[in-house]
Amino acid sequence: MLNNSMDCIVLAGGFGTRLSSISNGIPKALLPVGNGVYLDLLLEKILNNKTVHVYLSLHYKSELFQHYVDNSFYKKNITVVIEPEPLGTGGAIKYVIENSTISSSFIVINGDSLSDLKFDQMNLEFEKRNLKAMIGISNVKDAERYGTVCVENGIVLYFQEKGFIGSEWVNNGHYIFKKESFDGFNNAFSLEKDVFPKLIKNQKLGVFKVNNDNFIDMGIPEDYEKLCNNYLG
Repeated sequence: MLNNSMDCIVLAGGFGTRLSSISNGIPKALLPVGNGVYLDLLLEKILNNKTVHVYLSLHYKSELFQHYVDNSFYKKNITVVIEPEPLGTGGAIKYVIENSTISSSFIVINGDSLSDLKFDQMNLEFEKRNLKAMIGISNVKDAERYGTVCVENGIVLYFQEKGFIGSEWVNNGHYIFKKESFDGFNNAFSLEKDVFPKLIKNQKLGVFKVNNDNFIDMGIPEDYEKLCNNYLG
């Protein structure tokens, strides 16, 4: 079970440019999947434990998300936080921290990533180790379009840029952070280019491996179609 302090930030403020050919301007988290929308699937996975509160980090077409939340079964468990301007993945998280009562440690999930990762197990591992952050990683058959993760003794050594052909471990977009991971950063900044390098330098970024994961990054048309096919009928 997750403890009461494990709040969750869902990063859903992006413009969804990779899906623009099929989205007709609808934010990717609100695209239809099965009998609902993608965000239904994500929230169901997060909120199956009633102690977790979700902060939706938004920017692009935030009014559509607000309408969704107002009519959601989970609305009592969701707080909308709207970026005044695009702040990057790191800046978006810090903006939520500064405009909420979020506790440390807390969960972050990319708004286009689905994984079988169990946060209660990840948190148990996180609490055993002297880390400031932990990322979930999954093995994919073809890592070419992802950045891969080089790990030693459960610690991230570096991230390899996209282009590796073959099976490899990749960042699955699920994280646990302590608040101090974001100390010294302000305004717009990136998790990948700013926060992670600092954590890696100090050997404070760990990994949690998800074996045999049904990981999907639905931010491109091919994987969105795959996700939809999984929920046919």
